[in-house]
Amino acid sequence: MPISEKAQRAWKAGTAVVTAWTAWYGLFHIDYGPHEHVFSELQRWYRRKIDSILGINLDAARRIENVKQQQQQQQQQQQQQANGVVGSKQIEEVKR
Repeated sequence: MPISEKAQRAWKAGTAVVTAWTAWYGLFHIDYGPHEHVFSELQRWYRRKIDSILGINLDAARRIENVKQQQQQQQQQQQQQANGVVGSKQIEEVKR
């Protein structure tokens, strides 16, 4: 049973869409590992463009992350100091 012309056109269009999507995904999204490869520069360019379109500022995100890390470190130091003070008071009470 031969396929109608309309079905052939639909099949060709579908094949073209799937082929184009596969090429786009292979170029811009597949992770080829930590080393440089032929698509590295193209992928970096693409990601920068997408980030700018979406309004993502990586420098600002890094600064925010650094501030959060500094705050966590300060909190940990304060807790350690508080634990040290409590610990020394407990030692003094034990000595009495």
